[in-house]
Amino acid sequence: MSLFGGIYENESRNIEMLAAACAVGVGCCFAAPIGGVLFSIEVTSTFFAVRNYWRGFFAATFSAFIFRVLAVWNRDEETITALFKTRFRLDFPFDLQELPAFAVIGIASGFGGALFVYLNRLIVQFIRKQKAINRFLMKKRLLYPALVTLLVSTLTFPPGFGQFMAGKLTQKESLVTLLDNRTWAKQGIAEEFDYIGHSAAWKHPQVNVFVTLVLFIVMKFWMSALATTIPVPCGAFMPVFVIGAAFGRLVGESMAAWFPDGIHTDGTIYPIVPGGYAVVGAAALSGAVTHTVSTAVIVFELTGQISHILPVMIAVILANAVAQSLQPSLYDSIIRIKKLPYLPELGWGHHEKYNIRVEDIMIRDVRYITLNCCYRDLHNVLLTGHLKTLALVESIESMILLGSIERAQLQALLSMQLGRSRRLEFIRERAMEEKKRLSVVSNLGSEDCTQRASQEVRFQISTEESSFSPTRTVPQKPLKPALKRPSVVERPTEIPTSPNDNSGIALKDLFCASPDTEGPEKNNNVESPVSPELRRPSKRVRISIVEPPTILKSYFVDDVEVEDDMTIREIAEWEERQLDEQVNFTNCKIDPAPFQLVERTSLHKTHTIFSLLGLDHAYVTSIGRLIGVVSLKELRKAIEGSVTVKGVKVRPPLASFRDSGTSSSENEATELHKLWDRHKSLSLPREQTPSESDEKSQ
Repeated sequence: MSLFGGIYENESRNIEMLAAACAVGVGCCFAAPIGGVLFSIEVTSTFFAVRNYWRGFFAATFSAFIFRVLAVWNRDEETITALFKTRFRLDFPFDLQELPAFAVIGIASGFGGALFVYLNRLIVQFIRKQKAINRFLMKKRLLYPALVTLLVSTLTFPPGFGQFMAGKLTQKESLVTLLDNRTWAKQGIAEEFDYIGHSAAWKHPQVNVFVTLVLFIVMKFWMSALATTIPVPCGAFMPVFVIGAAFGRLVGESMAAWFPDGIHTDGTIYPIVPGGYAVVGAAALSGAVTHTVSTAVIVFELTGQISHILPVMIAVILANAVAQSLQPSLYDSIIRIKKLPYLPELGWGHHEKYNIRVEDIMIRDVRYITLNCCYRDLHNVLLTGHLKTLALVESIESMILLGSIERAQLQALLSMQLGRSRRLEFIRERAMEEKKRLSVVSNLGSEDCTQRASQEVRFQISTEESSFSPTRTVPQKPLKPALKRPSVVERPTEIPTSPNDNSGIALKDLFCASPDTEGPEKNNNVESPVSPELRRPSKRVRISIVEPPTILKSYFVDDVEVEDDMTIREIAEWEERQLDEQVNFTNCKIDPAPFQLVERTSLHKTHTIFSLLGLDHAYVTSIGRLIGVVSLKELRKAIEGSVTVKGVKVRPPLASFRDSGTSSSENEATELHKLWDRHKSLSLPREQTPSESDEKSQ
């Protein structure tokens, strides 16, 4: 949109807009603006700008408000309330003896979240490894979603296998029944099933509620992992949320079966509330899959009750601790699958990684352009690479970094140099030069036209008489100019000129050099149709030369519009001449201060700078000279352990992501580091003696 075009030009603003958009999405989906803002911060940012905090709250609050107002307007709700209201008791929501059960839910949810992420990635990798299947699915893009949809719908068909897993309930209806505070079973017997409304879907005459919940969890688990792999915009948060609620409900029903009379405390009996366990399980499993703690706040806003805040926080923290130690989050896994640039966490311990420097991981073959380069060099650089930005150096000898230029700016410069507008300007200038040359030739010819004028010039004779004297116009043919003016532009056709369009040259300028007055009559061979009676002596006679206007093919010299009449060969020759010209960077937007690192910067500092500023690359300089570039790819390889220095291998914090073929040996240390090892006695690194060319450039 043109209204927000300036916002998206700044890369730092893109992250802020992404965080606000994520907050709006979660706020609308769950009517949870506070949880949505916190969730967006955890998912989209490593270092969050506080100035964007109120913007996220502003957008999420109004989006959630409008979402709930529309529900009231459509008469789905009587007023603005929580999306899934619960009615847990507030005086004694849970007993202290139930905390171990909540902790078990958190630990089990951590393992379940890691398993869900692993299963999702395993399915995608399996499909990609099957080359024949992958090529077939690439041609038939709708076939894979159709097959997955057919499989899921067949297994959940209510009259079929779906009757054992509450298949006739929608996702919303399933969540409403799972959060119900009434106990479904007593001693786990199906005949004593206590159900009202949608809860009847969980009842089956042949199996009890525990079998139904187990089948629901298992089937929904792998079907959700499979469904999230289809190339269709869908969310994985809500299915995982429902699965977690079902797991918590299973634990709650088990606790209700083990303690049918409730837990005795000070002579008072408090029955088990399975709905509270469902809330804890939903928050724990969704937090384990996404590696977020804000799911606890989302659950509180979703249910409208904060009575189980302590069990929810304990379960979410334990689930995150287990899941983060085993697998990355679902979003990081998708980034890894799609091979997008990302920056993994540096991790704790393993101080050997601090010995790695930027010089050990940087790329030395840097693509750059010089300040005095020509358009041909610019053209070759753009063809050989696909970098978004290119470094601008002073010269090849000095390599002093002056700034960076975006690829779009360089393409615009090249387009302006070889574009049609510049070619038309060249044609216009060429035509103007031709016109000036023709005028000079005409002036020289008017001074020296003694014999040539009598042979080649045709005259127009006009008499000035009184207004009542009859005159007859003589029909004329197109007359030739006094001098044959050669022209670069070919004139295949000439426009016949009328007497009113003829330009005359006075007899005083030309006739004095032509004493022979019979010459023009013989050369013209024009017979006058006027009778002798009508001829009268004229008072004044004016003889002039008819000179046709200069005719240019398909364009006008004095006008702005110029038509391109150059042949393909002429255009190719003209482009070759244009490519040899020096580039003019006057109208180009140059970043005079790109992000730079020195070659001895540690890996820890580099990781902090990249994370804090959201960089994707940085130039490596030595006393202002460009010597390399480091990007997210090189930084990721160094963190994951594919770079070794001094025989010490860095252990990656994300061991599950490291490929077996990416490890390297000690020989991969750079030559610059070996040179540094030779000078261990020196406290500071010293630069080599600059060459004569460097001294001249400086």
